[in-house]
Amino acid sequence: MERDRLANQDQRDGLPSPVEAVIWDLDDTLVVERPAAEAAMAATCRNATTVLGVDTNQLEQDVFDEAKSQWSALPTIDFARRVGIASWEALWATFEGPGQELSDLRAVRLSHRQAVWRKAIERQTTVDHHTVEELSERFVAERFNRMEAYPDAEPVISQLQPEVPMAIVTNGAPDTQRTKLSLTGLDRFGLPTVVAGEIGIGKPSPEPFLQALGQLGVAPERAVFVGDSLTRDITPALNLGMAALLIARHPHDTNSIILPGGRCNVITSLHAVQQYLSPGMD
Repeated sequence: MERDRLANQDQRDGLPSPVEAVIWDLDDTLVVERPAAEAAMAATCRNATTVLGVDTNQLEQDVFDEAKSQWSALPTIDFARRVGIASWEALWATFEGPGQELSDLRAVRLSHRQAVWRKAIERQTTVDHHTVEELSERFVAERFNRMEAYPDAEPVISQLQPEVPMAIVTNGAPDTQRTKLSLTGLDRFGLPTVVAGEIGIGKPSPEPFLQALGQLGVAPERAVFVGDSLTRDITPALNLGMAALLIARHPHDTNSIILPGGRCNVITSLHAVQQYLSPGMD
């Protein structure tokens, strides 16, 4: 029993006791993002192969390349980078929300996504406007069909909610991030959610973290941040005095992780969050 107690204490090294708040990242922490985008792209490009006879794998790469290149060339790129809107996200976002920057993105969203598909396809063959439009819309549909929370997200949040206040801090466009919450059902928990596209600045800047902490009424030193990115999640959280848990879902991911100095632990499942916090919740 004593050995178990000490082992449990060892795994909590650096975390406050008691923990007064947990703040979550969203993409690739609570919901599947990059793999979902890649799967949607693969499905769309397989359809393009049937219609146009192009090489599927090459088209996938070309679309991602064109998306990145054309996204970087838009006049709105400074805002997009500031709030962390990924180039592949721009291929299905509607950019609904307040502010001139989002209005500017709404004005070009359809022409931008269709230009990306046209240029990518034209690396292999000629294409008409109707087909470009169809493939552009098909990707949107495929992406919506892949709104998925990780299996451990709902049960962990459900079990922690009666014990500790929680919030979400996420980069991205307001519509995409709110859609992920609603279509995965995670919005039912009513967690305060700070979306970078709504406040005009994203991680790793401290403002989104501070806004979430302010909404919860908790000092940084009494809170834990859980995220999948060293640069956007862990390092800025530590710099604010928070503790941090880095989620690395695949065991091999931990082999190349170089942790920054400070209070940080690596976990491979969100269920481990409960183990870290349980002594402070008794």
